[in-house]
Amino acid sequence: MHANSSSQHASTKPPLPEQGGQIGYENTTVTKVPGWHGIIAWDALLNGMAMGLFLAAAVSELAAPAVFIGVAKVAYPVALVLLLVDLVLLVLDLGDPLRFHHMLRVFKPSSPMSLGTWCLTIFSLPLTAAAALSVLAKLGWDFERARLLAVVVGLLPGFGAAAYKGVLLSTNAQPGWKDARWLGGYLTNSALLMGCAELLVLSAVMRQTQAIAILRTAFIVLLILNMIPLGLLFANLRTIHAQLYTRGQQWRVGALIAVGALIPLGLILLNGGLLSISVAVIFLLADSWLVRSVYVKIPHTSPLEVRSGE
Repeated sequence: MHANSSSQHASTKPPLPEQGGQIGYENTTVTKVPGWHGIIAWDALLNGMAMGLFLAAAVSELAAPAVFIGVAKVAYPVALVLLLVDLVLLVLDLGDPLRFHHMLRVFKPSSPMSLGTWCLTIFSLPLTAAAALSVLAKLGWDFERARLLAVVVGLLPGFGAAAYKGVLLSTNAQPGWKDARWLGGYLTNSALLMGCAELLVLSAVMRQTQAIAILRTAFIVLLILNMIPLGLLFANLRTIHAQLYTRGQQWRVGALIAVGALIPLGLILLNGGLLSISVAVIFLLADSWLVRSVYVKIPHTSPLEVRSGE
């Protein structure tokens, strides 16, 4: 019985890499492949959309309340819906609903996972309050000071919740992720960009012309700035890209990412109408999902992982 289980355990091990005629794992990264597939890319996208929309609406409202108060009161409930969907995906990603609860039993500031879990949990409270009070204001019950207090309280944990996922992945031991030092910077700036884009769509739907004019400029600036961490991220992973993908695959993905950035930029520059803004935001979200999908799946494409069940 013991010998049989030992042989089964041995069969799950990958072949030993050869190094100059010798067999061994020295200087070779071998890790167990994560137990998720495409779901984390959607989790990362919705996380950025929810946090980004809240942060964009909060900063805009606090900076220019006369211009943005109306659209902000719509943005907070939308951000809450996005967060709830994201939390469902996060629980599915963890595989066990209780795992999220267990992570809250300990607060460890040095752990990106612990810090991110607490930021996400704390952020959900002021976001829920801001969303609920915004809906009540539409119904005639106005608690403006309490709503603004909830918005201010949500800023810091909201930023932490937007940033933690990239930091978590880049401090992971998985091949590719551990070299992606700019992944946190990209995901954070991308969240702000997506939030600005979402707020721009809501402003266009509500025909808030002054808000549209301001947000178009902010969108263009953030889109251009987003190219900096994305370019640095590509530079971080140039070696791993060459190992995992053919030159043709790299060019095709790079072309899709470039098109996904240039088309929104052109549409926003040329036209501020609802249709142009909506198409631009759709291209931007597709582009953001593509980047996340490529980078979060790197361990699944690595020949150095240990696949369970093989």
